[in-house]
Amino acid sequence: MAQIMQQLDDETVESTKEYLRNLITMPERIYEFVSLQNRLDERSDLTNQTLLNCHKIQLEFLVSIRTGLGSFLSENTRLLTSELVEVFLLERCRNINCRRFLPIEDRGCKICSTKKGFCSECMCLVCLKFDCANNTCSWVGCDACLHWCHAVCSIRRNLIKPGPSLKGPSGTTEMQFYCLGCGHASEMFGFIKDVFMSCANEWGEETLMKELDYVRKIYQGSEDFKGKELHVKADVLHTKLATKMISPSDACDFIFQLFSTIKTIEDEWPVKRSKKDEVDSLGSIVRIKEAEAQMFQSRAADARGEAVSLRRLARLESMKLNEAYYEKLSKLCLQETEERRRKKIGRA
Repeated sequence: MAQIMQQLDDETVESTKEYLRNLITMPERIYEFVSLQNRLDERSDLTNQTLLNCHKIQLEFLVSIRTGLGSFLSENTRLLTSELVEVFLLERCRNINCRRFLPIEDRGCKICSTKKGFCSECMCLVCLKFDCANNTCSWVGCDACLHWCHAVCSIRRNLIKPGPSLKGPSGTTEMQFYCLGCGHASEMFGFIKDVFMSCANEWGEETLMKELDYVRKIYQGSEDFKGKELHVKADVLHTKLATKMISPSDACDFIFQLFSTIKTIEDEWPVKRSKKDEVDSLGSIVRIKEAEAQMFQSRAADARGEAVSLRRLARLESMKLNEAYYEKLSKLCLQETEERRRKKIGRA
């Protein structure tokens, strides 16, 4: 087979690659592609030694079919033959941007120990897929085993839910991510805050809206005050950005202010506390509302100042236009008068 591959012309190789790309990417051909994968899985002769003797192009075809990734067909992909063999045998991560040798370290993880080909560095614990997203709330991680999971997959599997507060008073709750691998619960507020504080200023409007959407989905079932407040504000800011009622920079300033204001709040609605706790909680709520009011007052003052400047500029422009108009009118009248005078002289 390797000799046959050597004899193939470039046009045949490229048409075969295009055929495989279509099989991989076109939804209507999914059954045809799965059938091809099943036939490949039934092959018992594709051992390490057999694959090492394959032509590299043939090996790229086999790896693309096994992994379902068209990236291995790209001219920009530069993998050694040995690396392609390891990917095919599920001994190396199929993510071209990762390519770590597997297993990395199972850390007692039931996913790593049972899912051959799973890479704990870049793959989701639920769907076992990877992407190139970073600096985002679309992935959530475990504080203990450092495994990662898509936020959407976590919500679908109910892995993000209220749990006993790790740092707050006994009996209080907070939103947590429950790792499917080790069962550890990681609090979400600090993670969300860190992502926004570190990255939000670099996001464009579309990205900021997507991140706010993740936040409101993550906190939609929150029971504690901080979580509820974050859910509501994320929803409000998302709506205002969608309707162009607020700029991305103003939205970032608002969310930063929100994080800094509620970081010390330990208010939990369903828990009965002492009068002092209730007073402290109400004080925290008042501080949040005061901060919001100050922020909007500042924005309103800036807007009023800008409006005054625009009105002043409009008046100046209007005066200039009027002056130009009367000047042109005067010249036109002068021209008409001169024309009538010449006609009178001509008749005389």
